[in-house]
Amino acid sequence: MRLPVTGSLFCVLSYLILETIKVIKPFNFICANAMRSCVAMAVALSLVGCGESSSSTQGDQFGQGQPGPTPTPSPGGFNQALLLQSLTDNVILPTYTEFSDRAEAQTEAIRAYCVGLSTQASNTDELHAAAQNSWRDAAATWQMAEVMQIGPLLESSSSLRNKIYSWPNVSSCAVDQDVALAEQNGYDISSRTVSRRGLDALEYLLFNPNLDHSCTVFGTEPQGWNARTEAERKAARCEFAELVATDIVTSSQALLAAWNGDNTNPGYANILKSAGQPDSQISDVHLAVNQVSDAMFYIDTFTKDAKLATPLGLFANDCGLEPCAENVESLFAYNSIQNVIQNIRAFNLMFLGGNSNENVGFDDYLADVGDPDTAQQMVDDLIEVTQFAENLQNSLTDLLAQDPDKVEQVHSELKDVTDNLKTDFIQSLSLELPATSAGDND
Repeated sequence: MRLPVTGSLFCVLSYLILETIKVIKPFNFICANAMRSCVAMAVALSLVGCGESSSSTQGDQFGQGQPGPTPTPSPGGFNQALLLQSLTDNVILPTYTEFSDRAEAQTEAIRAYCVGLSTQASNTDELHAAAQNSWRDAAATWQMAEVMQIGPLLESSSSLRNKIYSWPNVSSCAVDQDVALAEQNGYDISSRTVSRRGLDALEYLLFNPNLDHSCTVFGTEPQGWNARTEAERKAARCEFAELVATDIVTSSQALLAAWNGDNTNPGYANILKSAGQPDSQISDVHLAVNQVSDAMFYIDTFTKDAKLATPLGLFANDCGLEPCAENVESLFAYNSIQNVIQNIRAFNLMFLGGNSNENVGFDDYLADVGDPDTAQQMVDDLIEVTQFAENLQNSLTDLLAQDPDKVEQVHSELKDVTDNLKTDFIQSLSLELPATSAGDND
């Protein structure tokens, strides 16, 4: 380990702390990353004066004209602005728009189910299944948007993103509490914490067949809930589900408005595409490209580590260091494998700049800087892991219990992608690793 050249003992100690963070592995994924983030933030300012780079490409102030590293021009003069335009127009905005449409369809399907319950319609089961399918459709699109957390979705500590989908911050007990609270006058879901709303709450409400509350700590349970009739509890859950779904529509529309802009707001789409131009809110086009790159690292920190490695037991989980169904992402809809597939599909779209060969993507950028081999290898690896995951017949919950080797293969094949992402991709394009992946050798 090479210590920073400085005469300050504080700087040396700060550096040693950061080096220690890099080797944290025994902890649970979420705890380990939280510790790395908190400690890194605490010492980052000290390292600025110690000769170490502390530049960041995420956070509320990213892209707001803050000083950043001078980008290395690509040898062939690659037009990074065209890359940003292609990603915005062909990938990001279409995904957000599709999600907004599916969120509205989801609300209509849930409303129809609630009416069926209240009128004791003969096709209530079919209406329930339709509501569940509408959730799956909306969730499938949002799992793609998860890999596109840029600009407005990062502002205010990811407030807008968490209103739509707060995983891994979830609480079925909190949802149970609000099902009962929502029956009282003055209830306002927009003021409630994110673990009580969003797609996570809807999954629990629509897919959990157990109508009893899930609160295990004495005094936290909704009073008298379990004594109510089955019909009353179903109706109450459905009515709250409709509130949650409507709230998701509001958030999805806010996301689109933030990107599309209006007469007083240029919209983040225009801000991103105009990066580096005079008076742009993003001072350098390469910094904007790095912002997109940071978003794509979702498949490393969350898809690979949190959604696969943690339930597999490669990181400590609720069962120790062994396969653990309690730690899968989708506990009630058994949608975890599909979520992983959607994350990978979204990454592939971001990498290629869209569905057409004419779209400008990161593969073109790599070819321009003289590294077409990395581009082709990543494309091949993405095809391989997607095809293998799509051919899995069982849920992640069942696979962990019956055939964990197949889950390990998905993790291993995805790791091939992220290894290249963290090394050759970053180095060839002169980008910087996001804070969540810096120093992570897994």
